[in-house]
Amino acid sequence: MAEQEFEGGQDSADPALAETRSEHLRGTRRWRRQRRTPWILIVAGAVLVAGVGAWQLYATLWTTHSEHVGKSLVQHFLQDHALGAPLKSKSKSTTSSGTATTASLATCSASSGNTPVHGLLEIPSLGVDAPVEQGDGDAELAVAVGHDPYSAWPGNVGNAVLLAHDVSYFSTIDHLTSGDTIRYVTPCTTYVFQVTSHAIVTAGSPVYDTTAPTMTLVTCWPTDALWFTPDRYLVTATEISKGRTGSSPDRYLTTSVPPSVPVPSALASQGVTLATYSLPMGTFTLAGTPNRSWAQTTSPLLIDGSAVEAFIAGVRALTEGHLDWWHAIAPGVVAPAPLVGAQNPGYLSATNVIEHADGLKVTAVTLSDTVSVTGGNHPGRYTMAVRATVHGHALTITSWVMTPS
Repeated sequence: MAEQEFEGGQDSADPALAETRSEHLRGTRRWRRQRRTPWILIVAGAVLVAGVGAWQLYATLWTTHSEHVGKSLVQHFLQDHALGAPLKSKSKSTTSSGTATTASLATCSASSGNTPVHGLLEIPSLGVDAPVEQGDGDAELAVAVGHDPYSAWPGNVGNAVLLAHDVSYFSTIDHLTSGDTIRYVTPCTTYVFQVTSHAIVTAGSPVYDTTAPTMTLVTCWPTDALWFTPDRYLVTATEISKGRTGSSPDRYLTTSVPPSVPVPSALASQGVTLATYSLPMGTFTLAGTPNRSWAQTTSPLLIDGSAVEAFIAGVRALTEGHLDWWHAIAPGVVAPAPLVGAQNPGYLSATNVIEHADGLKVTAVTLSDTVSVTGGNHPGRYTMAVRATVHGHALTITSWVMTPS
């Protein structure tokens, strides 16, 4: 205490010394703040990277699950219940007139057995024929339309809430208009609903129950987004009739295996998916003349995954100067000079994807964005357009154009 009083007295008696001590204290505080600032930025950056990584991992797991599990859900359901047959074949349980046999109807109340599918959702005006599973988690929505377990099942009193990803089964439900019909097919009964309304709400908004058999379809809004959105699109329909389920025509399609990309093993070990490479995704467009039912499956999104893999592999091969890798994934294509030997580009815009389809097949995929290139021989800002072509079961890059912007 005495020492503190002595020092205080000295400061009071000597204004110059007091000012020196004050300046020293201010300098110390500034130094401490400057030391904290890099750590704050490092922590903030780590949180951001972790968030992006989690999103990318989710996208990859979604695609993988859809590819391996979603391929034959509809067929198994139809075969289990003798409701129809796979595409381009005839069911043994149907007569030449297309009506169900007595045997198939007698067993219509049996459980689905080999498949978790509870029923089929049909939207004739959109070409949707989708399997419906219980649950609204990643495992269900990756391969089917999910049923909210806290809601009624279609045909029962109450509101049946069905959910799907916006770039799969529900990619065009915003095209539905009042009066359009929706069917929910079970082994015994087919329920017919009529669209009455639609709405855009904030994610997490309640979907209310009803006193009559109704159905609400839920997906992300906008319906062409390849990223998580804060809004949801709702379509509500009311049951107008129900009848005995007969044999279904051969119109059901399944998720197809996506085309492979010839990525060299040494490059693949670095990671060429969204789980290992940060690429901001934008919108998805399905162009050309795609089969309507095929367009409402997860197949287009799986092919998008192959195209993104080729894109990431191309960027890694070019920036690392491995033209042998480049020629494996882009045979015969001249390497874009700005990326050769440059640093990983900075993405100034989201990457938009356009798939060009003809019937049940995708012929080409175009990816476009704007990037900033540093390092290499041609640094600058570029508009980038990449085209990949599908031949058989393989997808390769056939064009990579970079235009100064």
